[in-house]
Amino acid sequence: MYYYKEKERKKTYKIIEMEIIENLKELKPYVAPDEGREYTKEFDLVEIALSYDIEDIIVVNDEGLVIATTLKDADEVGATASSIFEYIKKLCGNIKKVVIFKEDSYLYIYPLKLYGENLYVIIESKIALDVIEEKEILKRITGVLKKYFSTITTIEQEIPEEALLSI
Repeated sequence: MYYYKEKERKKTYKIIEMEIIENLKELKPYVAPDEGREYTKEFDLVEIALSYDIEDIIVVNDEGLVIATTLKDADEVGATASSIFEYIKKLCGNIKKVVIFKEDSYLYIYPLKLYGENLYVIIESKIALDVIEEKEILKRITGVLKKYFSTITTIEQEIPEEALLSI
């Protein structure tokens, strides 16, 4: 009897959690409306953006291909930002981040190495981020990315070795 009640309670919590997630997905476009942007329905990065009043988060690999984002059309921004970082790195040497102040917002570009992959985290914000916020945000983004990469690792482990060789 106890097991059944506990199972039902967990099921109820899961339903409530899913409703909250769906509502947050719908909230992002209204919190930071920008006429020229269309936001994705992915929840992981949107939650982080909402938590820190960030406009956009884009994660790209070293080739500028989008890994995760809060925007639907982030390809051009991601490729451009990673190129900017690499260009400045050539000029200045070992740098930790690039901050660009635009008319009404800040664009932050951070390099990130995860599971042997070179990634760039691009954050656009209407307000300047302090160092503590930056660390918290990057830690949370890394947590989200680890979920994505662990899924890929799991899929690769499930594919037989001969299938990998034939691809």
